[in-house]
Amino acid sequence: MTFDSIRNLPWMRELSSLGDIAALRDIVMSRGVTWSHPQALYLLIGVGALLAWWIVRVAAIRKAAAPIMRALVMALVVVAIAGPYRLSTSQGAARPVLLDASASITPPMRAWTEDLVRNQLKLRASDPAIIFAGQPVAEPMGDAIASLTSRAGCAVCKPGATDLAGALAKLTALGEGGGPVVLVTDGWENQGDAAQEVAGLRAAHTELYIFTPPGASEINDVAVTEVSTPHALANTDSFTVGVALTNLNDHPVAGTVRLFEKDRLIDQRNVALNPGSVRLDFPVRSAGTGLTSYRATFTASRGADDLYHENDSLQSWVGIGAKRRMLIFAASARDAGYLAQVARRMGMEPEVVGPADTRFNANLRSFDAVVLVNVARDQVPGATQDALTRYVGAGGALAMVGGDRSFGLGGWHGSELEAIMPVIMKPPEHKERQRALVLIIDKSGSMGRNEKLDYAKAAARAAAGTLKDNDLIEVIGFDSQPFVVVPLEPMRTARPYLAQMIDRLKARGTTYLMPALKQADRDLASSGAAIKHVVILTDGETGGTAAMYYDLVATMHRQGGVTVSTIAIGNEANVRLLDAISQYGGGALYQTSSASALPQIVLQDVGRHSAERKTMVEKQFVPQTSRPDGILKSLAGRALPPIKGYVSTELRPGAALHAFVNREGGREPLIASTRYGAGKTLAVTTDAGGRWASPWIRDNQFAAVWDRILEWMTPPAQNVPKFDVSMGYREGRVEFKLTDYDADARQALALVGARVLRPDGAREDLVLSQSAVGELSGSFAAPAAGTYYIELRSGQNGKERPFPPLAYTVSPAAFAELPRRRPNYDLLERLAAATGGRLNPPVAEALTARPEFKHMQSLAQPLLAAAMLLLIAEALVRRLTV
Repeated sequence: MTFDSIRNLPWMRELSSLGDIAALRDIVMSRGVTWSHPQALYLLIGVGALLAWWIVRVAAIRKAAAPIMRALVMALVVVAIAGPYRLSTSQGAARPVLLDASASITPPMRAWTEDLVRNQLKLRASDPAIIFAGQPVAEPMGDAIASLTSRAGCAVCKPGATDLAGALAKLTALGEGGGPVVLVTDGWENQGDAAQEVAGLRAAHTELYIFTPPGASEINDVAVTEVSTPHALANTDSFTVGVALTNLNDHPVAGTVRLFEKDRLIDQRNVALNPGSVRLDFPVRSAGTGLTSYRATFTASRGADDLYHENDSLQSWVGIGAKRRMLIFAASARDAGYLAQVARRMGMEPEVVGPADTRFNANLRSFDAVVLVNVARDQVPGATQDALTRYVGAGGALAMVGGDRSFGLGGWHGSELEAIMPVIMKPPEHKERQRALVLIIDKSGSMGRNEKLDYAKAAARAAAGTLKDNDLIEVIGFDSQPFVVVPLEPMRTARPYLAQMIDRLKARGTTYLMPALKQADRDLASSGAAIKHVVILTDGETGGTAAMYYDLVATMHRQGGVTVSTIAIGNEANVRLLDAISQYGGGALYQTSSASALPQIVLQDVGRHSAERKTMVEKQFVPQTSRPDGILKSLAGRALPPIKGYVSTELRPGAALHAFVNREGGREPLIASTRYGAGKTLAVTTDAGGRWASPWIRDNQFAAVWDRILEWMTPPAQNVPKFDVSMGYREGRVEFKLTDYDADARQALALVGARVLRPDGAREDLVLSQSAVGELSGSFAAPAAGTYYIELRSGQNGKERPFPPLAYTVSPAAFAELPRRRPNYDLLERLAAATGGRLNPPVAEALTARPEFKHMQSLAQPLLAAAMLLLIAEALVRRLTV
């Protein structure tokens, strides 16, 4: 056997180590050595005696080495038989620590985690860890901390999500539970369900000691946190959309909040948001039945103030049951146009019919309100008039709106319908009144072009043809001076030479209107005519200052009762000044590029300003409102924009006066109401087509007034189901509660089911459970962002209750990985309590004792190896000394 082969023997390998040499030294010095059979050491006495006998028999000193070595071999064997061994202890690794490395953990939160692990829990780099985000990774603590605190983060963990359930499942699968385990996380999971892992943790006797890093103190983010709407409305109505925003920056942020209805922008506001939360209220009006979505968005002026866009938009839904229906009976489509437009904008369903429309004879009880717009009595059949009276008596709402064929002008005086109206109507006054017409015609040089003056003369002759013998006419031509070609006189006097005198007008000179207008004012002031009207025809600048004309025309109109209309011919006329003259003068402005249209325009204007019935008052008034007022509400107590006319009536005793005009020292009704039977009636003595109420339409006051009128006429119906729906999203589920306020307790207890349509097209049926009388609740899983449509169904005695459709949109922000101000204490508290652990305990409670391992190192083998070597050496020595 070679030396190398001997060295490779197990006992030689043992002896060759420095550890074995140290072991022999420890045995010799009896240091840290324990014996299994200490009694065997008594055999050393026999070895000593045997050594002495061998020494005595040695013939020569040189032969003494062999017996000594032989005795040492025997001593080593005896000591090995006594079983010497050495005891040592070592500590194992701690249990794994779970570290959240998702994108919602900000750098300060990661630094806090590193301090907790290294300095407070005093964990070693070799201790195990499970670092997780979208997926868990098991690795040594040193590597986990390096990944957590590096700029790139833990890329293999998929930081765009948090799967806390996956991390807990991996802990259980590795068999590393069984005792207290530290979990460091903010608790906001958007993947998996950690609550489902509780059973496995309990089975492994794992207790979760959870530490939450402080929430982010500053985040460059602005979030739309809530869009508050009523989830269900029985009828179309107005309501408020509340938009809550949270500025997570430490400084104010400027931006724009926009509100969309079905992707149509309906309102926007520029805002400056201070740090913290704020709510903005947007008044809206439902536009139709069914589901309507309202979406709020925020756009920061500086992109650096809002780095996370997943929460910049939020959507809510309103389910609307039935539209309120309104019947508009109008003599012409023009009379009903503006009113129908307001009704549709309010979310109502207007049905417009005319005198020849047989639909008017339909069942009136299907309408929430009926409005008669400029309709004469002889246009409504007697049976329908009786039906309208019964309709109001049974609880309906009826309004009559003014015009030249309404109230007394339309023959309603003395009718059965007048008896239920809030005003007493006056019959039309048929007394013939004298009219005075003054035509002021521009005869400057420019009127000679394109036959403009010739057509102006033709227009004057045509207008004169509409006057009676007793009416007065005057024709004034002007350039820089007025030329009275026909003085103010009765038609019977002027008619023989009128055409000849008008033809004397020749085109020459410059233009200056003021002297001619003053001439007309002087002549009309002394005329004594009941109706005074001036028509101005010009194609250029009028000369003079605007203030001069305004003062003169306003005085003529207000004090002298004169109306002034203007006609602009071509594109060179001062249209702005002519328009102002017509407004101050209570007349109308016309503009034409074709002189051939002048006769028709003049005839139209003269016809409009030749009223003979005193019941129709065509004059500009500034309406006043009563205060306080249950119909006009915020408009009460202040003046409304002017109107150009109305139908004269008297307030019926006991009726309410809401708006009026002051005329000849008294108040004449403009808006009045009264009750009749179970219903109510309303009178609006101005028109709805724009003839008199055009200033209201131009100033956006028409809709403001009629909004309030229609709200008063069509309050929420009393026979619709009374209920409230609240909905919300929590931990992957949409929860909703239906509160039934129906007076019928049996119906309140009726079974209600729901069918849910998910964004992926899947359907789910569920039954709501009753938590209290009249209060039902339910929930369904919403594992993905998107809109969930909900259909409530309930029936009793075979009758289905009319619930509006519902919907709930789960925002993508619910699944986004975003920093949060505070940890998800709700979830983490439940996890800690369910596993017997604690949330944010003192660090001392979370310190886990490392396992200790005892190691027994037998020293017999090195002794035997030494004995073997000595035995070989003894044989060599004995051979050499023979």
